[in-house]
Amino acid sequence: MKKDKIKIGIIGGSGFYELPGLKQARKVKVSTKYGKTSDVITVGKYNGEMVAFLPRHGCNHYLPPHKIPYKANILALRNLGVEYIFAFCAAGSLNSKIKPGDFVVLDQLVNFTWGRDTVLKEDGNFVHLSMENPYSKKLSGLVYKNAKKEKFKIHKSGTVVVIQGPRFNTKAESIWFCKQGWDVVNMTQYPECYFAKEFGMSYVGIAMITDYDIGLKKYGMTMSDKNIDKVAGIFKNNIVKARKLITVLVKELKVEKVNYREVNNITPYYIDMKLK
Repeated sequence: MKKDKIKIGIIGGSGFYELPGLKQARKVKVSTKYGKTSDVITVGKYNGEMVAFLPRHGCNHYLPPHKIPYKANILALRNLGVEYIFAFCAAGSLNSKIKPGDFVVLDQLVNFTWGRDTVLKEDGNFVHLSMENPYSKKLSGLVYKNAKKEKFKIHKSGTVVVIQGPRFNTKAESIWFCKQGWDVVNMTQYPECYFAKEFGMSYVGIAMITDYDIGLKKYGMTMSDKNIDKVAGIFKNNIVKARKLITVLVKELKVEKVNYREVNNITPYYIDMKLK
């Protein structure tokens, strides 16, 4: 295979374990100083462009949210040359206007995880990195524009509450999240997006809504035994839509890549706390 540059990375969330249609596909094991990735990375041509696909939880969903090797995953993609990451995740809705089957382009997050490894450098040279804007505004705009063209029901922005998992919220927790005005709940967006930012990569989080969180039970379907088949159906349909969206996004990046590449603005955000 000709070694074309791999600039696009796709991270698949729950249920999104493969990317059919990859041509000249090959499995790549990328070792990093942070250990193994969630699974092998599949590299190949998708709609004429080289992409790298990685299932966040592993292809058999064997990794719970707090055990995912986020640092190794992001570094491995970076070592392959990836500059843009489209990160898909399953999520529950905390907003009555965001319905099961909708997509949400994330723009802010609230972190309620604990105990996760969130320090990139462990040699005394750690940095204080601004997270004012966790996600790439340019990639977010690209996703929204093309999803609208495909007539997907998509929301231009949304705040994700990242919980520890693997358990779901209690009703009290969910109601409190809703009262804060937050939009969706998920278990994996942090620290994944943080590491991508520190590595200087353009990252966008795309939440695929499977159900209403338990605090919005009065609005419709929530995750419960009686709804499990319906939720599974929405789950599968969301993956189909995600793959269709990726086809369009890859094509647009190939044609107009220069318009969506963000300047690596990581260095100015570093604050040197060592007085000289």
